[in-house]
Amino acid sequence: MRKFQKITFFMLLLVGSYSFAQTAVTVTYYSGTTQVFNVATAGKLYFATDNLYVKLDGTATPTTIPVSIIRKITFSNTLSTTTFGENKTSLVLYPNPSSNSIKIKSDAVENLDTKIYTLSGQLVLDGIFQSEQDIDVSKLSSGLYLVQVNGLTIKFSKK
Repeated sequence: MRKFQKITFFMLLLVGSYSFAQTAVTVTYYSGTTQVFNVATAGKLYFATDNLYVKLDGTATPTTIPVSIIRKITFSNTLSTTTFGENKTSLVLYPNPSSNSIKIKSDAVENLDTKIYTLSGQLVLDGIFQSEQDIDVSKLSSGLYLVQVNGLTIKFSKK
């Protein structure tokens, strides 16, 4: 069950990151080799069973990669580069879910460049915040959002 939850979490992150005009995906394997995929607007990334599927465009046959051999997945787009796995910065978003406000705790002392997107990729909140500063989300509709903080993405649920 834990493996299924991990796959579901990565799938949400992939879908959310893809909706931000993603153009390239770099898969780093445990062997140390990397593979770059240029995903067109009509392409998609998804998980099924224990595999990552990369479909470059609407007509291409997907490339199948077993999740067990993937060390890291990096997304490059026009907004930023977001890396999952081996992140050196620790971010915690709380309370999650929330109705009125959220806080982002960071072990870094830098400003937190924060953007909140709907799952369809629409930017709904943008600002610079400090660690543990209140961020007003009361005007957002209930649902799931992707919060991008200094290039890292966190899933957020609005009650």
